[in-house]
Amino acid sequence: MRAPDCAHYAFRGLSERKGRSAGAAVGVAIAVSALTLALGLGEAFQIAFTEYLGRTLAANSVIVLNSAPGLTDADVALFRQLPHVKDAFGVATAQAVVAAAGGYRTATVIAAQPEYLPELVGLASLEGFVEEGSPTPSGLGVVVGTNLWFDQNTRSKLHEVGETLSLQVGGREVNVVIAGLARQYGFRTWMSVDDSVFMDTEAFFAYVSGRRVYQAVILLLDDPSAAQAVIDEVRALAPPRSNVFSPVAMVAQLGVFVNSLSAFLAFISILSVGITALWIFDSTAISVVQRVKEIGILKAVGFSSRDVLAIFLAEAALVSLIGGVAGLAFSLASSRLVSIPLFMVRLTPRLTPQILAVSLLAPLAANVAAAAVPARAAARLDPVKALRYE
Repeated sequence: MRAPDCAHYAFRGLSERKGRSAGAAVGVAIAVSALTLALGLGEAFQIAFTEYLGRTLAANSVIVLNSAPGLTDADVALFRQLPHVKDAFGVATAQAVVAAAGGYRTATVIAAQPEYLPELVGLASLEGFVEEGSPTPSGLGVVVGTNLWFDQNTRSKLHEVGETLSLQVGGREVNVVIAGLARQYGFRTWMSVDDSVFMDTEAFFAYVSGRRVYQAVILLLDDPSAAQAVIDEVRALAPPRSNVFSPVAMVAQLGVFVNSLSAFLAFISILSVGITALWIFDSTAISVVQRVKEIGILKAVGFSSRDVLAIFLAEAALVSLIGGVAGLAFSLASSRLVSIPLFMVRLTPRLTPQILAVSLLAPLAANVAAAAVPARAAARLDPVKALRYE
């Protein structure tokens, strides 16, 4: 039997059972739409996750922490000479108390050389780092995090650029001038930008800390895969009680979690594909029972068992294609309306050609496979017995 004849009989079979065919197509459309949006959200989540880690030093750094006795400029210079370390810089920190809405708030004073501030906060540059003022601390001019200058409850500003800010550090008072008001950024690997006061390194050592030591040194790598080798060398060279780690391992573990989450979303959606396949199986089985005599006539006029099988499989494929195309169209139209807030952005499904192809072909294959069981039973019917069937 030629393909046009097969398609003709398949269309005729579907048109004679419009209600059941339409219901099956709607079921396929829902399954395809669910699978497409789930895979699209998983893809968007992976991309956002990777970009977020890239902004937080997670992809290319080794961090050395030592609160006591601390790390010196000599340590920084030594670490900078290690293989695969393209640069290193020290970060000095101190806990402070600043005036806030309704009382006082604990803040972290963070000092690093201005040229390393973008790497510290996880930005390509300091452009856009602040809402107002200068993004670079200089002298006693500081940049303060969002939680220190903005009241989330009243949605009002607590401090202005140019205002004097009193820091209570180690039992003494240090008055600084607000040079910039930072935007909201949340955590960056090991610190909260929103609860920090960024200060010039020289001013920090002159007015906040009497000792020129760093509580952290950040090593920027030229090859993230060399992180473990660098960690081993740093541990051998770092002062006692140093904590050396790299976010690369955390990235790998979180990457496994992200992949597992995407697989779980896809699995939940595939369940709907399985339910649709059962629907197609039931619909095809009922159609075979109702068309026994028709099958006998087709075989009597020369249709082979393979022809009968092809007709029923073509019907299942047509229902799947109609429902699949409708489901893809709905997914494309609604993808902009579906969003999840994450990493300070709203994720929308990322519908790549690969995702669209999988979402269309997977239900198609499942439905044709489900229809094959009753279709094979129809193909094996004896034409004489089929013509006598009542």
